[in-house]
Amino acid sequence: MKTFPDFPIFVMSSFISALSSHRTTNCIWELTYRCNARCDICPYWRTPSDAERELGLADLKTGLDKIYSSGCRIINFSGGEPTLRDDLEEIISHASSRGFWTSLVTNGSLLNSGKIDRLKEAGLDNLFVSLDFTDGEKHDKLRGIDGLHDRVINALVYLSSEFITGHRTAGIMCVISRLNSDTLKELVELAESLGVYITFQLYHDRKTEDGEFNVDAVSSIVSTLMNLKKSHRSLISSGQYLAGMVDYRESRLPVCQAGRKYFSIDPYGYLHTCVDLPPVGHILHDNISVIQTSQALEQVRGCSGCWYCFRGEADVSLSISGCMKRIIQHGRIIYRNYRRRMER
Repeated sequence: MKTFPDFPIFVMSSFISALSSHRTTNCIWELTYRCNARCDICPYWRTPSDAERELGLADLKTGLDKIYSSGCRIINFSGGEPTLRDDLEEIISHASSRGFWTSLVTNGSLLNSGKIDRLKEAGLDNLFVSLDFTDGEKHDKLRGIDGLHDRVINALVYLSSEFITGHRTAGIMCVISRLNSDTLKELVELAESLGVYITFQLYHDRKTEDGEFNVDAVSSIVSTLMNLKKSHRSLISSGQYLAGMVDYRESRLPVCQAGRKYFSIDPYGYLHTCVDLPPVGHILHDNISVIQTSQALEQVRGCSGCWYCFRGEADVSLSISGCMKRIIQHGRIIYRNYRRRMER
């Protein structure tokens, strides 16, 4: 959304999509599998996509129009590393002009003041940068890019002063793993001190098939985060999502709504009910409803499960009370952003 008046229109439209039995709400579009990082907790960089085979701008615009017409109102751009796409700002601009809430997660290696300004001008609503540690050496080692931590901090400082205005959110995306589960309080306090927001996602071995990074004391971690959420407005992961981390580990999650309420698209345009499941169609050749066929939904039922933000935070909004909680939370964010601007 490029202007604040677009926000209430989006709220009403997404409210209808969330409560409709026929509309999806969220799409995660992996724009590329290419990545300049070498993270142990992610396999994408080991099998990068062929840039020439990735959907071009014209086809991406066609796909975005198709998604919007199906009722979906939230588009999450990811990778790989999405800032490797030279046409990223044009992609976001088109999505924003249609009325999507646009979100981007990046490792921050290519972010600078100019890039952030262009993304904001394009209409980006939500920009989160991966950060695993307050310790720069540890972060750079895990991500495989020397000096990355310093670049991320510089980007966060600029996001705080220039990007976070009105309805916009930006800050830290932290994946909780065995490596950093004892530093979560430090990360929340860092976000608070920088004037940015922070969200958490629990690592699981769905992508890597490597349980080495799984955390043990999930209940204790959730309790810590819940307490931090009470005292730090910068922590914006919902309480329901955080509590769901325990349910995930104890195998008592609600039925997954992949295919019904959210879905994904890979760099080549193939439609997936979930990023971790095989394709069921193609954005240019098939109707979006292909993700809701009995065959597609059978894949979901056979899945061992995950607790991505993409799934869990979307689940929060699939009821009237959940939608109202979302609206109230974002009202607080807008007020906080306004107060910070006035104080400056």
